[in-house]
Amino acid sequence: MHYEELFVGIDVSKYKHDVAVMTADEKRLGKTFSIAESAAGFNQLVAKLLHLRERYGTKRFYIGLEATGDYWKNLYHCLRNQSEAWHVTVINPFQTKHFAKSELRRAKTDPVDAQDIARFMAQKRPRATACRNMISDAIKDLDKQIYYYQKLRTMAMSKLRIELAKVAPELEQATRVIAGSQILALLASYPTAEAIALASESELRQVRYSPREYRLPQKFVKELKMLCENSIAYKKGVGSGYVVQSLVRQILECQKEVKLLKTNIKELYLCINESESLLATIHSIGKETAIVLEAYIGDVQRFPSAKQMVAYFGMNPVVSQSGKSRGTSRLEKKGSGLVRHKLFMAVLNMIRTKAEPIYSYYKRLVDAGKPKLVAICACMRKLLVIIYTMLKKQQPFDPKKNENG
Repeated sequence: MHYEELFVGIDVSKYKHDVAVMTADEKRLGKTFSIAESAAGFNQLVAKLLHLRERYGTKRFYIGLEATGDYWKNLYHCLRNQSEAWHVTVINPFQTKHFAKSELRRAKTDPVDAQDIARFMAQKRPRATACRNMISDAIKDLDKQIYYYQKLRTMAMSKLRIELAKVAPELEQATRVIAGSQILALLASYPTAEAIALASESELRQVRYSPREYRLPQKFVKELKMLCENSIAYKKGVGSGYVVQSLVRQILECQKEVKLLKTNIKELYLCINESESLLATIHSIGKETAIVLEAYIGDVQRFPSAKQMVAYFGMNPVVSQSGKSRGTSRLEKKGSGLVRHKLFMAVLNMIRTKAEPIYSYYKRLVDAGKPKLVAICACMRKLLVIIYTMLKKQQPFDPKKNENG
C-alpha cells in the first residue's frame, strides 16, 4: 500500500506526548502511542516516522502539535530539523478545541486529542510554522520575566502601604508614590515613625540614595520629622519595622532585576541588528518596547497582510449577531496579552501628547460618538497596521506617510 502523504497529530504535555498517524482519508495507521519528553522519546518518534516512510513510500509528513505552554518547543525544533519534507505546524489550541466540537467529539483524552489534531491536519492542511529567530525567543522570555518582576513589585508596594499604615500612617498618607528612591532608602534604615522621630536630622541626612549616593535633602528630612513626631502608629518597639524593611528589599531587588533584564534585551538585539529598531522612531514607543514588539512579531513576511497580523494579536473585532438581535462587538483577544498591553500604553501616551496620526484618528472617533475605550482599541489596531507597514517596507515612522496606515 502506498501513501504519498501522512498526517501526524501530537498532543503535547509536560512529560510525554501522545502521537496519532492518519492517512489523507482519515484512516488511522496503528494505535496511538506515547513518547517521553527526552532524547530517547524524540528518537523513537523520528524512527517511527522513518519506518512509515519506508513502508508506505511517503513523500510528505504533515505534523501538527498544539502550542501548549512552552512544552512544544523542544519537539518542534527537533522535528523541523529532520527533513524539508516534514511540514511541522504549531496549532493554536483554540482551533483544535472548536474543531473537536464540530466533530461532535464527546470523549476528551490525550490519545483522542492526538487523533483530532491528525484529523485537523488532514482536513485543513495548514501551512508549516515559520521558524522563529532564537534570539527573538530569548527576548520574549526576558520580557515575560520583566512582567513577572513588575507584578511582584506592585504587590510588594501594596503590602508596604498596608504595613506603613500600622507603623507610620502619617507618612503613608502624605506619600503619593512610595517607590521613590528617597523614601525607600529612608525606610530601609528607619522603617517606622518611631525610628524617624528618634533619629536626629543629621543622622537622617546620612542616608544615601540612588547609584550616585546622594544624601537625603534637608527639606525632605525636616518634613518627615514633623510628620512622624506625633504619630498615632500603634505598632512600636523592637521588630516593628522588620516587615517594612523586608518589603523595601523586595522592591529594590525587583527594580534592580528589571533594569538588568532591560539591559540584556538591548544587548541581545545588537546580536541580530546593529542599528536601532525601526519601531523606536514611533513617538511614545521606547527603545526597549520597540525591540520587544519586534521579537513578538518575528519575521513580518509570515503575515501576507496587515489584517492577518492584527488577527494574530487578537486586535480584530468580533461581532455577535443573530436574527433581529444586533449583538455586540468586542476584541477577540487571542495571541499575546503583553503585546496588547504595550500597544495600549503607547496609544494612551500618543493621545496625551497629541501625536499624529493616532490623536486625530482618536478624536474623530470620539467626536462621532464612539466610547473612549472603543476609540482607543481602534487606535491600537491602527498602530499595529502602521508597525506592519514599517517592518514590511523597512522604513522609519513618518506621521504624514502613515496618516492612512
